[in-house]
Amino acid sequence: MKQTLIQRFATWLARVTAIDVGKANDGLVALPSGTLDRAWSEISAQLTDVLDVWRKNPLARRIIGLTTAYVIGDGITLATKYGPLNRYLTTWWNDDKNLLDLELGPWCDELSRAGELFISLHLNTINGISYARPIPAAAIDAIETQPGDLRTELSYHETVSPDDPDYLNNGRTWYNPQHTDADAPSATGHRPIMIHFAVNRPVGCVRGDSDLAAILPYLTSYGNWLRDRVFLNAAIRKFLWIVKVPKNTIPQRKAELRQEPPPGSVLVVDKDAESWEAVAPTLHAQDAEKDGRAIRWMIAAGGPGLALTDFGEAETANLATASAMGDQRTRFLKARQAYFGYILARLGLESYNRAVRLSLVRGKPATLKDILIGYSDVSSTDNGMLATAAAQIANALKTIFDMGVNGSAFQRLALRIIMRFAGERLTESDLDHYLPADTTTPEVNHD
Repeated sequence: MKQTLIQRFATWLARVTAIDVGKANDGLVALPSGTLDRAWSEISAQLTDVLDVWRKNPLARRIIGLTTAYVIGDGITLATKYGPLNRYLTTWWNDDKNLLDLELGPWCDELSRAGELFISLHLNTINGISYARPIPAAAIDAIETQPGDLRTELSYHETVSPDDPDYLNNGRTWYNPQHTDADAPSATGHRPIMIHFAVNRPVGCVRGDSDLAAILPYLTSYGNWLRDRVFLNAAIRKFLWIVKVPKNTIPQRKAELRQEPPPGSVLVVDKDAESWEAVAPTLHAQDAEKDGRAIRWMIAAGGPGLALTDFGEAETANLATASAMGDQRTRFLKARQAYFGYILARLGLESYNRAVRLSLVRGKPATLKDILIGYSDVSSTDNGMLATAAAQIANALKTIFDMGVNGSAFQRLALRIIMRFAGERLTESDLDHYLPADTTTPEVNHD
């Protein structure tokens, strides 16, 4: 019997065997952990391209410079209440071979430009101070991590190191503080250690990505487009002369007009035997204006919290759009500033703990919770907004206080709320310092 189309499909489907996901021949290919990182050849090529465009393209340099200017601001400080750690951080920060106030800008540039920051710490066994030295991300071609844990890094391989006599073949290996042999002495003393920091790092990757990576093609295109426009505008001032003469005088006139007449020259010719015509290229600049703006918008859209106002272009913006774009940029910069503060705190902490472990400095091991990071304001308008909010909430709480809720417990709550609206956080110990502890319920005056 001849089957219909539906019957033939049902017969074929009956021969299909379903396989559960996760079993052999399920048709899916699982990627092993860590394979989301690009090949070293791709990473190296991008790092080279990014550095080259930063050196040659003013727009790229301005993008990186803006990030650094806001992140660093007036400076970043580290402080702690633990005396030995505080003394170490002060000495470490201001040591003649560190002078970290001068290093913050270049380090932040490298973090934004390369997406990664590799800092090596070289231990001075006399005073326990570690000297921080950045290593270009383009020099690190491999990172070893704990099996099954990409965030626990163990060592780094440097492709070129002048310290190794055979560096062209072997390179150099740096140990992370989490490596079991990080504190083991070597032939020349305690080996330096390295810490790796990264931004724009996707889940499943070890390496970071440059802030310029997504907009690199548009930066290059915009640079080439602008250069071509400059050449074309310069060409407008050039003229092509077409001289029409009798055929029998062409060789003679070619020799006579080997060079074009200089500006202001007066030529006397026979109008019936010779004619001159100047031809200049036609450049419609208004047609290219929208093209240039479209490219700049792509750069602003893919850049790190950028807006066209950052490029000095405000004719299409108003206060509302500028405020909205500014809020996006402020949030990005605050996040980057917090991460950069973590970098400095982590470096100081690792230097101190290593000196303590090796008995070069007296004290007990510390954690990141022991360090207070001080930042400068990303936006000056934040202070005014916080002051206004604190004043308004203080007036509201005073109204409640005047109604009769005036116990010490309420005072502690009010102080905590006011300081929160002012942008500061108070701990219980801070409250105990300013107000007496009281666990009783607020007193209410019913008069």
